[in-house]
Amino acid sequence: MANDKAFQERLGKIFDHRSMADIARRIGLPHATVRNYFGGRLPAPEVLIKIAEVTNVSLNWLLTGKGEMYAGDPKGLDIGLVIDARIAEIVDRKLAERLEPDVQQLGTIDEPQPFDVASAIDKFDDPQRVMAEWFKFEGRKYPKDFGVVFFQGWESFSEDERIDAIHDAKKVLDRTLRNKR
Repeated sequence: MANDKAFQERLGKIFDHRSMADIARRIGLPHATVRNYFGGRLPAPEVLIKIAEVTNVSLNWLLTGKGEMYAGDPKGLDIGLVIDARIAEIVDRKLAERLEPDVQQLGTIDEPQPFDVASAIDKFDDPQRVMAEWFKFEGRKYPKDFGVVFFQGWESFSEDERIDAIHDAKKVLDRTLRNKR
C-alpha cells in the first residue's frame, strides 16, 4: 500500500472516527490489534474482508481509496438495521463508560474463579498448606515430598513476597510434574 496514512484515514472515516476500543468491539478484535492498524500496520486479508463486510465498504476503496466507497448499491442498505446497530453501539459505549470497576461482566459469570492465594495465606499462614489447598482447588493431590526453598524465611516476608513465593513455587512444581509425565 502506497500510503499507510491514507489507509488509516479511510479506516477512521468508515468507523466515523470512533475510539479504537469501539472499533475493536465492532469488528471483534483486540484493542491492541486495532491500535496497530492505526499505527501503520496493514490488517491481514481476512480482517480487511471482515471490515468491508461489517461496514459495507468496498474492499477496493478500503485498500486503495479508489472507486466507490460503498460496496454494491447504496440503496440496498436497510436504514433500520443501520440505525439499530448505531443505537446498540451508543448504548454499549454509554454503559461501558458508566460501569463500576467492581461490577462483574455477564460474560464471566460461568467462568471459574481463580484460586485466591492472598486469602489462603491469611487463613492458613502456612505455605505448604496454601499449596496443598491450591492443588485441592484444582482437583489434584499435592506431592508430600516437595521440599520448597521458596519458603525459607517465610516469617520475614511481606504480604506481596509471600504471594510471589507461592506463585513461583506453584509454577516450578507444575512444570516439574508436567515434565515427569
